[in-house]
Amino acid sequence: MKTRVNKDKEKGNFYGVGVGPGDNELLTLKAVRIIKSVDCIFVPRADSKESSLALDIVNEVVSGKRVIEQVYPMVRDKTKLKAAWLKAANEIKYEVELGNDVAYLTIGDPLTFSTYCYLLQQLSKIIPSQKIHTIPGITSYNAAACMVNFPLIEQDEKLAVIPVSKEVRELRQILETFDTIVLMKVAKKLDEIIELLDEMNLIDNSLFASYVGFNKEFITQDLKSLRGSGKGYLSVIIVRKPFHT
Repeated sequence: MKTRVNKDKEKGNFYGVGVGPGDNELLTLKAVRIIKSVDCIFVPRADSKESSLALDIVNEVVSGKRVIEQVYPMVRDKTKLKAAWLKAANEIKYEVELGNDVAYLTIGDPLTFSTYCYLLQQLSKIIPSQKIHTIPGITSYNAAACMVNFPLIEQDEKLAVIPVSKEVRELRQILETFDTIVLMKVAKKLDEIIELLDEMNLIDNSLFASYVGFNKEFITQDLKSLRGSGKGYLSVIIVRKPFHT
């Protein structure tokens, strides 16, 4: 398909759009409006996946749009990762400089544990800041809590949102300090986290959710049943201590 050039203005705008956790009904009105109005849409896909999760969420909205898929390597090599993000940023810059309005879709919220942040770092160096707009999206933990009426914080309680570190035992101090703890990037550490929560008598005050909003959605408060399940991918755990009046 030929590149569409917008001749009505010198440069286009870039929109980083959060499309929420998975349910297309959780797209914001602003996200839908922007997706429908832009000239082309960029979607990220991991090289280990067959499709883009972000694109799957908005399939009905992007009908008829020019969609450009960007494939990113799932590696830890910082040099390779930076090269991939720089390449992606330059592809977006090319469209913007043609005068096209561009959207980049990302699941959840763009600025909450999102790889979009790395793209934004590169774009900020090559596109004027007034041309860059980030549209918030609903996070997976917010959606999961709402689905089962699981209060996050009340009154003067303290909330921590953290990624699971390599050493799960390092979570102990955080679990002791905060009233509600959201554990992101659970991945392969699920069994170790369950063991720690059980040891700290917090297992019954926890919520597990994976693939929130997708067909494979799974939510439970029976974390003990998840031992050995391998359900850590695209998952979040919310731990909430009892509120004492």
